[in-house]
Amino acid sequence: MDSPSSNGSNAQIASNANILKIIFEHAAYAPIEESPENNIRPRRPYLGQVCKAWDAIITNTPAFWASIVVYIDSNPTHTEERLANSPLKTYLSRSSPHHITVYLLRKVKVPHALDLKEKSAIHSILTALAPHSPRMSGLFIEANASSSLPSIPDLLSAHSGFVFENLKCLMATSNCDDSHILPLPLPLPLSLPPIPAISLTYLNIDGRNLFLSLNPPFHLLQHLSQLEGLCVNHLTPRVDGFSMALVDKLFDAIINTLFKLRTLGFDEFEMPPNATSLPSPDPLLPCSVHRLVIRSTASPSMQFIFQRVTHPDELGLIGCFFSEPKVLLPKSARLVFERTVDFDILPDIILEWDGPTLEFHSCKSLNAFFLTKLLDRAVTRSTGRLMNLRTLKFLNCPGLPAEAIIEFLEYRKSMLRHAAATCLLIA
Repeated sequence: MDSPSSNGSNAQIASNANILKIIFEHAAYAPIEESPENNIRPRRPYLGQVCKAWDAIITNTPAFWASIVVYIDSNPTHTEERLANSPLKTYLSRSSPHHITVYLLRKVKVPHALDLKEKSAIHSILTALAPHSPRMSGLFIEANASSSLPSIPDLLSAHSGFVFENLKCLMATSNCDDSHILPLPLPLPLSLPPIPAISLTYLNIDGRNLFLSLNPPFHLLQHLSQLEGLCVNHLTPRVDGFSMALVDKLFDAIINTLFKLRTLGFDEFEMPPNATSLPSPDPLLPCSVHRLVIRSTASPSMQFIFQRVTHPDELGLIGCFFSEPKVLLPKSARLVFERTVDFDILPDIILEWDGPTLEFHSCKSLNAFFLTKLLDRAVTRSTGRLMNLRTLKFLNCPGLPAEAIIEFLEYRKSMLRHAAATCLLIA
């Protein structure tokens, strides 16, 4: 057999290199979902360590470097000098001219003590990123304290030094809100440089930044008509600048400005007791939000939201707290409970909902007794008897044996003869 020609060998090597380049590009790709924060991952291992050939290919694959993770607590002092010789500079140069997504994360998500250098670290990193801001399609900041976060209205304003020509996703959230112990902000000037046209489709900010954004002269939400996803982290009476007038202004902006909004989320939402007992207003968002996600929120404050957002297609309740008086859920087509702990009054809440798709995710304390109680209540009711249930999912619920679920469906079929057939998924 003739040995392969030199040209043939070179062609094969080039072909293999192109295939690897495509694989590396796909490996680095992070799709923009309804909740882009789901794409946040730790910095991945460098595949160029496998061999010199891979290193050469990856070095010349800009898309591989377009997802940039910077740990704000990895260096005692993030200074301009240190950043100039850090991996950040390598990622910024090798990703050019691609659009980039930047993640400012913590290696230790919740530190044992107050991180006094967190705010200055974030400021230094953002300063280093400013010249590359026209290439940014996403900026995600996860801090421990809300006082470490930048002012979002200032960051987006024309005088900030950032030029966000292609920014689609912006997130600035924290583990805890310490804004109530901060000094009062300086009086704002009567006029500020205008906020340029912004193409943001997803915004996730903390409560203090939200209230700053709603106050004059910013009126930030008026500039975000393309927004498809809005989430608020720490919206409670303890947040600096809280007022019920601004909360009402938020919901007013949602219906009168954010016409393209599909996903609305609240993480740790709390209203004063007198606010949650007020009579229900006219619904503000009838059938206009596709997905409503509420995290770490108690029943009275959830009801405050449901009085204003009445018809989401999907409702996700993550780590929420259920108590008397029972919350009345909106009639969503899909209802998801995630990391729920207390199931005592949940059967009655679910039966009042009575929709087609019910899911439980990572509910460790969910057990067979809950299903028995749910069915017993359904049988004794004249309405709201799970007659419309077509899909039932249990994902990562180790305390619930599969036999109990099958018995539940069989018993439901025999007792509720006109109930819809149900598809079951257990994982």
